[in-house]
Amino acid sequence: MAPKKDYVGEVGSLQDLLDHIAKSTLADSPHAHVRLWFRGHSKEEWELQPAVYRPEFPSRDEAERLQIERHLTQDFRVESAGLRPGRETEAELYFLQQHYRMPTRLLDWTTSPLHALYFATTAGDKSNGEICMMDAYQLATSQKAKGFVGIATGRSLIFEKALQPIFHWQKPDFPNFILPVRPDQLDPRMRLQRSCFTFHPPTPHVLTTAENRSLRLFSVPKDAKGPIKKALFLLGIDDFTVYGDLESLARRLRAAYQIP
Repeated sequence: MAPKKDYVGEVGSLQDLLDHIAKSTLADSPHAHVRLWFRGHSKEEWELQPAVYRPEFPSRDEAERLQIERHLTQDFRVESAGLRPGRETEAELYFLQQHYRMPTRLLDWTTSPLHALYFATTAGDKSNGEICMMDAYQLATSQKAKGFVGIATGRSLIFEKALQPIFHWQKPDFPNFILPVRPDQLDPRMRLQRSCFTFHPPTPHVLTTAENRSLRLFSVPKDAKGPIKKALFLLGIDDFTVYGDLESLARRLRAAYQIP
């Protein structure tokens, strides 16, 4: 069972979220548009860990986990070749895997608090949701990372090196800290969602306040999800503006005309 979380407060409305951001003063930091990250998910009991570390992944043994991920990555690269331009770097392929729901060592974040609130409220109406907020710059200092400060990009050597065991089946040599990564937003989904990621090594693979002292968690009451979704819809945050494909457009229009 996951440990009980220490929530700073509740987000029962859009105004609550704005008030919490203002109270935190994190938005007052230099370059806050880059370093202030948010995440929303529909169940508050979920830990901040990527899909390869979650209970439903086929193996909890690290060697087997890596081997499965290697095969998944290889298959995705081969079978998606006709669906993408073909000029992607390995980092960009890895970002695509994550965005299209393949298990990876990446955890999704966004620089948009409204998008985080969308993900916290669009599913699981019988469970409380959760909003997470942090200054991504502080990941390096909180973890005392050696040889790294700030936020990596897909071209950073430290991130390229972290992908070698996965893409080239090399001996594992992951960083010993959770790495914040800001991707080039070449894919429409990443651009629409203002995506960024944390890359999680085997240890530590769960992000807590021990890894980032600025991390703040907020509960989203299940009874508030419906009203928040309506408010987001009025502000143009909906399935189509988040995913940008024809299926999500159809979902948005069905919702607009109240068609189940």
